[in-house]
Amino acid sequence: MGRLQLHIQVDPRLTEPTLTLHVPTAEAATAELIDALKKVDQSPATLTVSQRGQTTQLPVTTILFFEADGHVVRVHTTTAVYTTTTRLYQLEAQLPSTFLRVSKSAIVNTAAIYALTKSLTGNLIGFQDSPKQLYASRRYYKQLKQTLEKKR
Repeated sequence: MGRLQLHIQVDPRLTEPTLTLHVPTAEAATAELIDALKKVDQSPATLTVSQRGQTTQLPVTTILFFEADGHVVRVHTTTAVYTTTTRLYQLEAQLPSTFLRVSKSAIVNTAAIYALTKSLTGNLIGFQDSPKQLYASRRYYKQLKQTLEKKR
């Protein structure tokens, strides 16, 4: 797909945003763009989480990664750890496309990844402004690497 041109037109008669795509040909990249746009529209802006008995709404963009341990799903931000009752497979279906499964027990926010280090002991993910780290399993490494290369 070539360079994307963006034109925004304000129409006060509209009650909700409408998006029209003009494409030269129907190609795979167009289908990917449509899927990503649909997911953005359906993605939650916040997630209900708990910490020490207190429930709060956490902005999804502040989340570094989700980590399942038994029946508990931990939600990691740069400064705190919360829990959620939502299962990983449910999160995977409803989160924005920047979130990607990296192991059987973890989903990562690819927008927050600072470094990906491949070593003999595993594939280590490092995060911007946080000492937290997470391992990506071999099964998911290739897709993670491709996603990060697309971001460049």
